[in-house]
Amino acid sequence: MDTTEVKQWITDAKKGDELAFDSLVREYYDRIYRLAQNIVKNEEDAKEVAQQAWLKIWKKLDTFKGQSAFYTWAYRITSFTAMDLLRKRKRKAEVQYLDELEAEQTPDIRFNRGEAPRPDKAFRNAEIREAFNAALDKLSETHRTALYLREVDGLSYEEIADVMDCAKGTVMSRIFNARKAMQEYLKDFR
Repeated sequence: MDTTEVKQWITDAKKGDELAFDSLVREYYDRIYRLAQNIVKNEEDAKEVAQQAWLKIWKKLDTFKGQSAFYTWAYRITSFTAMDLLRKRKRKAEVQYLDELEAEQTPDIRFNRGEAPRPDKAFRNAEIREAFNAALDKLSETHRTALYLREVDGLSYEEIADVMDCAKGTVMSRIFNARKAMQEYLKDFR
């Protein structure tokens, strides 16, 4: 539930108070950005989606009735904005796959107490990470988003239903099917 302070910012922002809206942006920007990045899988696109989402939130703020938490309402706008970007990208066939693949294949080598990790473990970790990202990419946008909202952001089924504008049962089904698909895609890594 939104705090009293957040409710006041919303009330003031609805009246055109830009400082109150700035407070909302500071409070929720990281969550909005992470959601966008999870959906679009690209830092620059995520920044663009987050910016567009905040513009839409500002323009539509007068439609926010407070029946759900503010961030649930804002997540819904953000997820639709991100999905719109993905649809446009598919239509234009602007695929940055090679750049992303190259970045994902670079092993994330971290040093622990001055010691280099074993090369076989570093390779295995990179292999698992690549397979996991590939498995996520195989999920539909709706399944990936539902899984992300549940597992990363920890939203309840009801909150996810609000964000995705669907029934709670649909959310539960999407998450179940997403988990089942991920298990199937990653069965070789058990």
